[in-house]
Amino acid sequence: MAVYSVHLPGAGGGAEAADAAFVREGFCWSAFFFGPFWLLARGLWLSAALWCAAILIPLNLVAGGALSSGAVLALALLLQIFLGLEANRLIENKLWRRGYNLAEIVAAPDLEEAEMAFYRRLDPQAETAPQRIAAAQPRRPPPPPGPAPVIGSFPAPEA
Repeated sequence: MAVYSVHLPGAGGGAEAADAAFVREGFCWSAFFFGPFWLLARGLWLSAALWCAAILIPLNLVAGGALSSGAVLALALLLQIFLGLEANRLIENKLWRRGYNLAEIVAAPDLEEAEMAFYRRLDPQAETAPQRIAAAQPRRPPPPPGPAPVIGSFPAPEA
């Protein structure tokens, strides 16, 4: 089960609930695999610049003969692991700088369930989306009594 932190703008009242930001807690695999591109896509420009500097400095040391290529590979792998661990904190810090405050922590299997759980706690009287969908769908009639038809290449069970 995943854990999400919910951030609301301003003081965190119900009026700002439509602008809630959900951030999944834990290791971020996309940041691990796509490091600088992930940072740029999220608008984390300073972090992307620091990532580039952290990669370029050891590469220059390899060119000067001070480090081996294996050491640079190990440093790059450690940098990516660190970015995967701290990627969601970077997003939370960006939200904090924009005036969002931590409102709640929600545990749910996926983002959609976390959103439903959060909004259900804000307004317990509101009807949830799955209940509305289930109520709108017509009921299917039960299957006819008797032997079930054979599915496959044979038209009848005796064939």
